[in-house]
This record gives sequence, C-alpha cells and structure tokens, in this order.
Amino acid sequence: MLVGKRIVLRPGRERDLERIYDAAADVRDLGPYWPLRMPSEQAWMKRFRENGWWEEDHGILLITDRNDALLGQMSFFKASVYQNASELGYRLYRPEHWGQGTMTEAVGLLVPYLFATKTIDRIQATVIPGNMGSQRVLEKCGFQLEGVMRKAVFHNGRNTDLKLYSILREEAVGWERVAKELLAGSQTDR
Repeated sequence: MLVGKRIVLRPGRERDLERIYDAAADVRDLGPYWPLRMPSEQAWMKRFRENGWWEEDHGILLITDRNDALLGQMSFFKASVYQNASELGYRLYRPEHWGQGTMTEAVGLLVPYLFATKTIDRIQATVIPGNMGSQRVLEKCGFQLEGVMRKAVFHNGRNTDLKLYSILREEAVGWERVAKELLAGSQTDR
C-alpha cells in the first residue's frame, strides 16, 4: 500500500471485486480518451483469483481516498518485449474526481515505487492527442514528450495517434528519497 497526502494506492481485495468491476465496466463515465471496452466479468474475476492482479512485470492498484472510497485504478505493465521499461495506465472512474490533482498524486507515488522495486530504467505512458488533463499529469510528474506514434491505437471507431511520454530513472528527481519515505511511511501508517 502506498499512502499519499490525500490518496492511497493499494492492491484490490476480494471484497472490492464487485464494485471495481461495476466501475470499470460502466462505459457512461469513460470520457473521450479511455478505450470503449467492457471487460468480461468471468475473466476479470478469474484473473484476480489467479494472481490478485499482481505479477513481477505488471500489476493493478486501486486509487482510494484516505477513507477507502474507490476513485480509480493505476496499472503498470511491460512496455514491450524488447524494452527495459514499464508503461503506466490510469483512470479515475467518475468525472467528479477529474481535475483535482488525484492522478498527479497517484503517478507521483507509483513512479518512485517502481524505480525502487524494479530493474527498469524507464517508465512511459501514452496519451491520445487532446487529452490535456493526462498530458498535464505526466508533465507535472517530470515525464517528457518523446513524440507521436501515428495511428497506433484503434479508439472510438478509428485508428488514432498516441503521444509517447517517458521518464528515466536519472530524470526522476528525488525518487530514492521519495521511495524511502513511502516505504518507511507504510510501516508507520498502519
């Protein structure tokens, strides 16, 4: 569990499954930038029961407030088979949580954790052009725009470009201090 000032990143629990699935499958609140997909409930539950959505090279963490109200989710996964990198994915489930700094805090918690616990030297994220909120999150967290991958993803009925952002271990200023504080704080916040 990674505890921030206003939020907590934590693994899912069996008791969370129904409300997480309902939030993740509700296409009404996806917004214009999240893929319009509904996960299979059986596959969703099976995957959780197999590994708790957590393995060495990928995982899903829930974003909650300090009272454990479910706000969204973050994931990391191997960027590609040939890269020594992780890629981030993130989503807040309801529009009323957008624009409040929640995702900036969540990315700011996960990046130092990944650099402290994984052998990666790079973390990247992709953004559909026009998603200014996501671009601001990444920029505030020190990610740099590398370029545009043309027609890289099928989204909302058409092939769409993706902007590629990344941060390198040596660019993540203070990640070692933040990781140490996160890991030490997790011992005292219980």
